[in-house]
Amino acid sequence: MRSRAGYTRLSADYDDYSKDDDRRFQLPEPEVPTASIALAVFLMIFGAFSFVAAWLHFTQQILGKEQAEVGFTILGAMTFVPGAYHCYLAYGAWQRWPGFSWESIPQF
Repeated sequence: MRSRAGYTRLSADYDDYSKDDDRRFQLPEPEVPTASIALAVFLMIFGAFSFVAAWLHFTQQILGKEQAEVGFTILGAMTFVPGAYHCYLAYGAWQRWPGFSWESIPQF
């Protein structure tokens, strides 16, 4: 049966052709977001120091205003949690774990 659109059947050697061989379907390797990773490492370290400062203030090793450990704890949580999460994403992408890629780290 002949198609009305004018299409013809592909040749037999086309069956051996694979999308893996075609450069149009190969994605380039994404760039490593070094600035975002540096920010994540800084946030994680700053958050850890904030938690240490909160603990030192709570145990009265350092003195200051009353209830300052609450502020240090909140500041530490707000910086440590996203920094540690993005460092985990970066480590997973670096180790090429399944499901992790450099594209999952937001760039700014």
